[in-house]
Amino acid sequence: MVDDVVFYSSLLVCLSLGGYYKKIDDLEMKRNYGAGLGLLVACLVCGHNVYHSVFIVWGNIIIIKCCDKRYIHQMSLAYTWIYLIYLHVTLRSVYAIWMHQTIALRLVGLAFEVYMAAKPQKNKPTSSKQSMEKYTGIEPDVSSVDPSAVDIITYSYFFVGLHRGPYFRWKLFEDHFYAPFGVLGDCRIITEHKLKKALVCYLGYLLLKLQFSPDAYYDDEFYKSFGSESRYLYNVPQLAMYFLHYQTIMLLCTSVCTESGFGVYPVKCQPVPGHGPTAGGSLLKLASTTTDVALQQEYNFSMLKCFDNEKILFGPKMRDTIRSWDMSTRYWFSTYMYKQFFKTNKEIRSACSFAAWCVWRGPSLQHLIMAATLWVYVQLESEYSELYDANDTLCFPWNLGFSLMRLFCLLYLTPCFILNDTATVFRYYNSIYWVYHIILLVLLVAVAVCYKIKRT
Repeated sequence: MVDDVVFYSSLLVCLSLGGYYKKIDDLEMKRNYGAGLGLLVACLVCGHNVYHSVFIVWGNIIIIKCCDKRYIHQMSLAYTWIYLIYLHVTLRSVYAIWMHQTIALRLVGLAFEVYMAAKPQKNKPTSSKQSMEKYTGIEPDVSSVDPSAVDIITYSYFFVGLHRGPYFRWKLFEDHFYAPFGVLGDCRIITEHKLKKALVCYLGYLLLKLQFSPDAYYDDEFYKSFGSESRYLYNVPQLAMYFLHYQTIMLLCTSVCTESGFGVYPVKCQPVPGHGPTAGGSLLKLASTTTDVALQQEYNFSMLKCFDNEKILFGPKMRDTIRSWDMSTRYWFSTYMYKQFFKTNKEIRSACSFAAWCVWRGPSLQHLIMAATLWVYVQLESEYSELYDANDTLCFPWNLGFSLMRLFCLLYLTPCFILNDTATVFRYYNSIYWVYHIILLVLLVAVAVCYKIKRT
């Protein structure tokens, strides 16, 4: 209860101070103010465990500044992820873990940016560059990245997005201080709109929680008085509650961003979550230096978008849903884990990316079940997608089937989202006979038979 009060109070403090932060004209003072406020928030949320963040930050500073640029991304990932495993085992506060996860993404992402900038570039696009273009429609940013130790500390503890995201690249952090977009207009309207949505989501979460408590999973009566179908359907309100609670937190976190004038870019630059602008580089530079040009542009906060609710709810593919959930974090794992870190076939890269996410999220049985199930499901979905033509008249029935199977999968995995006790998770899945895993096994056998028939 105390942790909850401290976490949300610190969020509201950052929100209230964001307007004052935006009015600071001196760039050095602005950077110090943002980092100092973030360090204060880290001390409040993490308590005496804040020293862990210091070890993570300084460990990465040594790696980024002193080690061979060809290997710093690998060293940073190994060091930070091993430290995160230790934190998941020792820390009890979920909010402290969230903050360390955010710092971890920033630091390892910065190591990747330094590595990519130092890597020799060829005139002919490389496979990694082509894969980046396929995902975002742009080439990777390979401009010079050489932050000082003070810069790394400032970036790590910058108060915007520190509580639980959204993630943003080092380049966006630098743009924030030299581009005038955040002070051109009043962002209070956007902030108020987000806060209203957060209030609605939280009220919906509270109403559902009053009627359908997650504590039922721990109750013996839940397994004695209800059948397997009822226990499975009980996941429906639980999944809705998880969705609304996560939306509430991210709306509050992005409200801090909008109130501080962070993450606003011209619409013509087509900003995407995590990466920032994907087009109009010359326009961005011109608008950053010429006030008249900047005033003529239309702006938005698309870079801060966390959810694509339409794809989350309707899919139709699980891949669509995964990419639409916590979009800046998905961008991080797709760009750095899937496309940069591993150089092998896409199935292995996908498995390794899910494994890296599992460790970052918490190396528990629940997250292992989630990662393994989603990876198998996505591979099966890809295989079955090849059985029909996208322009065929049967496309709609196939997509409807994919959407329903995706929803059943998410409902099946709901206990892994919300339960922390491994024994309770095992008990629940035993009570419904691991039904969805059996279905996936049948589908695996079916697709293997189909390919065997095709070859003969």
